[in-house]
Amino acid sequence: MVGRPRKPISDPVLQEWLGEFKKRTTKGTYLTALRTFKKNLGIADLTKYLKSEPDPTKDLKKFLISLDGKPSKTIHTYTSALRVFFQDHSLNVEYNDWRKLKRRGFMPKRIRAETRDKKPSKSQLKQILNYADIKLRALTLFLTSSGARIGETLQLLIEDFDLDAEPPRVHIRAEFTKGGLGGRTVYFSYEARDAIKDWLRIKNKTGKRSRGTYEDPKMFPWVHSTAVFMWNMACDKAGMGAKDKGTGRRIYHLHSLRKFFRTKIGLDLDITHALMGHSEYLDAAYVRQDGDEIAKAYLEAMPNVSVYAVQDAELKQETEHQKVEIETLQKEVIQLRASLHRVFDLNDTRKDVNARFLLELQQNQDKLNENFKMLEKSIRVLKPKK
Repeated sequence: MVGRPRKPISDPVLQEWLGEFKKRTTKGTYLTALRTFKKNLGIADLTKYLKSEPDPTKDLKKFLISLDGKPSKTIHTYTSALRVFFQDHSLNVEYNDWRKLKRRGFMPKRIRAETRDKKPSKSQLKQILNYADIKLRALTLFLTSSGARIGETLQLLIEDFDLDAEPPRVHIRAEFTKGGLGGRTVYFSYEARDAIKDWLRIKNKTGKRSRGTYEDPKMFPWVHSTAVFMWNMACDKAGMGAKDKGTGRRIYHLHSLRKFFRTKIGLDLDITHALMGHSEYLDAAYVRQDGDEIAKAYLEAMPNVSVYAVQDAELKQETEHQKVEIETLQKEVIQLRASLHRVFDLNDTRKDVNARFLLELQQNQDKLNENFKMLEKSIRVLKPKK
């Protein structure tokens, strides 16, 4: 299964400019932003546009007006991309002009997520995974239990994974991280490891619809749009393709899995953010605790971010409660058995006493009979003859 193929870049200026960037995700974002800019302002060719000596501030203002109603994050992303394009082509927006656009309401005052997105529950993830093939299953379980970003995950090499470690782990290289701010080691669940092993068994033999196979040094050798397409298809089949009425964006998306990890893992706040690659926490968490301590802490928390784990926090609590009840019942049974033994022993004692009493009674009866016979005999002897 593949995503929708991207429209070829026909504009030579745009193609050349995007070629200066290394990261595929950056290229994709900038391409979307510039295509939107061209469309909204009716620009057919960037070469002609640049030669016309445009006013960047005026065109940026027009672009912001055309984006009215879009989410604030989208506006910031698109305008940031456009400013980079302007700067690279010597069309600078003066600082004071930029401040005017902000003060006069053309730019949102703050960046915020406006889509009413949700993190899926474990039962919902199971429902989605029922419609996932092995490659999507491996990717989803990895993202759910590691907290890694989708962009850096799609860059991971097979050799970066240690599937035999306890717990399983992967080293995310610095060049794969957001902003290239430093590599880190992240951990993932046993169920993710097993799904990845299943994927590796068939990876080199699995054919793409576009052509060829997935034989590649990367663990997940497909682009971001393909990953999103596979996830969206599984969500739609599971009846979870709902969209936000205001923004038209999906409520459950791949980034929701990072949100699931953050809220479910239950680790120290610094460690959680460090595992997720938030730069301001990396040094604090990894300096304060060594890798073995973090690995041990993750191992204990692993059931919290395992979709199919039978021992989550609720079940563990219920099990402990049942264990206490069973121990109490066992003590009561032991006490009851002891009481019954005492009753049986008492009955045995009573039976023994009764037997001895009957024997003595019989013996006394025999003696009385003998005495009675002797008395009768004596009476006959002493009785006078007529």
